[in-house]
Amino acid sequence: MQNKRKNRGKKAVSKKAVKKLAVKKGKEHSFFELYLHGLAGVIGLGILVIPLFVALVYGGIFSIYLVIGAGFLALMIGMLIYDISITHNHDPYNFLKKTVKKEYSFIFAFLLLISFIITITAAGIASIGELSLFFGLSSFTAIAVIDIVFVIMWILIFYNRIRRTLNFAGALKIFFVVLLIILGVIALFSNKVAAPGGAQISYVLPVSAPLFLFGLLILLWMYGGFEGASIVYKGEKRTDVAKALLAIIITAIILFGLIQTFVFTSENSAAVGKLIYPILLSVPTANIFTANIISAPFGIGVQDVIVALSIVVILLTAFALINTSNRTLDDMSRDGLMPSFLQRDENLKLLITAAVPIVLITIFAPIIVSSGVFSYLSLIIISALSFAAAFAFFAFGYGYVYAKKRNYARALFGFFVFALLLALILFSPMPFLIGLIIILIVAVIGYALIK
Repeated sequence: MQNKRKNRGKKAVSKKAVKKLAVKKGKEHSFFELYLHGLAGVIGLGILVIPLFVALVYGGIFSIYLVIGAGFLALMIGMLIYDISITHNHDPYNFLKKTVKKEYSFIFAFLLLISFIITITAAGIASIGELSLFFGLSSFTAIAVIDIVFVIMWILIFYNRIRRTLNFAGALKIFFVVLLIILGVIALFSNKVAAPGGAQISYVLPVSAPLFLFGLLILLWMYGGFEGASIVYKGEKRTDVAKALLAIIITAIILFGLIQTFVFTSENSAAVGKLIYPILLSVPTANIFTANIISAPFGIGVQDVIVALSIVVILLTAFALINTSNRTLDDMSRDGLMPSFLQRDENLKLLITAAVPIVLITIFAPIIVSSGVFSYLSLIIISALSFAAAFAFFAFGYGYVYAKKRNYARALFGFFVFALLLALILFSPMPFLIGLIIILIVAVIGYALIK
């Protein structure tokens, strides 16, 4: 009788185990979904930063080598993540935690979290600027609309409606980029004349090396979306995640190469050329894609659709980053690197990843929108610095681990990526370097208080 009971108990346990395994399998995402989500993150960040960089940092003179250089630097970081995904079955945070120290992994995750929160805030402010500029909404109304959208994002994440929303976001963003390329091709071949002030698109390497490196830092930031694919989901096959990372970056390089060729060169079309400089003086957002094609001969309806779609794409990028930063915060709180109360409830984490950006958007949007694009660029640069610094810590940790294992080929690769990222950071303007140092000091103090 006892044996029968034991056998029944074993069968019951095995059935439960099978059910748990089935549930776990059900949560796994396909390679295509991982690819779609990661590419969506990259596209969203790219739309925020590339046009602003072109218009302000280079004043219309842009080098294709920057896009290629940033793409390959992102590919190197992707290869580091690929390697730890295959060999250690970890994302960067857990790799550093288990091979270096928890304190070290905390600094990496803290910098990444700061970068995400600043970017989410910048996305909200960009959307407010576009609603005000292109649709004539008052500052108060635009802020209210965006705050409501962010609350809806909060609800979707809290009730676990993330997966479908991210898949929808990926499809929409890819459609938007394809639409921009098509419109850029049309604008390129419509009544071409030189733009005012002799502005031309240049494919010649810039003379100033520091300026080139600083531009590379900002452009690297646009590839930040690939990190989302590596940590946003739990229980994935890391080989699928790693393969998706490489496919995402290669696709992004091709897509942004096409945008560089067809959309930016449309600045030289007759109608766009007359409008580009007045718009740059007043546009309070980073989305200058619309400025490049806004007055080409497409009709008023196309202009409205593009602007509206760009706002949706920017907000969907914010949604993806809220979700990713929430996962990062979850890892940190479980390890005791954030206040323990954050472990109790998923919604408490959203107080930081969703509520903090809402408050920052509400407070700072009127100031930044009224002061123009340069204040907005400051947000982008601080976010880019935090992102690059996080992966500099990761690359150094990777090199350190493999140096101890006497695997010198991998160690040298890690230190090489670290040196490149450090060079980009050091060539940043001094006020932003001071800002990054302050963020690091806050991280150290925060850790000391929590510990």
